[in-house]
Amino acid sequence: MATAETMSVAMSLIVLAAMFSTLPAAHVDAGFISRTCKKTKNAAMCVAVLRDDPESAKVTTVHDLASIALQIAIAIADHNGAVIGDLAKKSQGTPQGDALNACLGAYVDASMDLDIDGRSGFDGGDYAGTSKLLSGAKGAGDACENAFKGIGKKSPLTTIDIMMTERCSVAADLVDLLFHK
Repeated sequence: MATAETMSVAMSLIVLAAMFSTLPAAHVDAGFISRTCKKTKNAAMCVAVLRDDPESAKVTTVHDLASIALQIAIAIADHNGAVIGDLAKKSQGTPQGDALNACLGAYVDASMDLDIDGRSGFDGGDYAGTSKLLSGAKGAGDACENAFKGIGKKSPLTTIDIMMTERCSVAADLVDLLFHK
């Protein structure tokens, strides 16, 4: 049988383990994200993008951060495509509708490339291929902006185009950390 002193020490260790198993993890995760993002081309943007997703605070590997960033890029491509699709329906038969259709095409292509080829490539270890797809997908915003320049109008989508470019850039930078060029 265990003595009262042994039980007391065991209980103290359990309480200490419970206390320290939760508190340091949050600090380590924030530090991990910051340290990893410092290795990218735009550390501040990287941290900002990853902090928007609560799952990123739970990961401890560059691979997992890159996976989350890829998912964020896929989500923004899907979201932007849906927004643009709705706007395009309302503007059919106008020069703005034509520009919106060009934007929609760029975003649909980007979304499909990332969701199908990018995700499977990443999951299969083809980081170079995934990085190329992300670099191509970030061009959807530029294609959209150029479509509006082509009709001599200011794009109503500049904000979401910038978000697309930023998220794809962060994802590409993190995926690039997984392979040597």
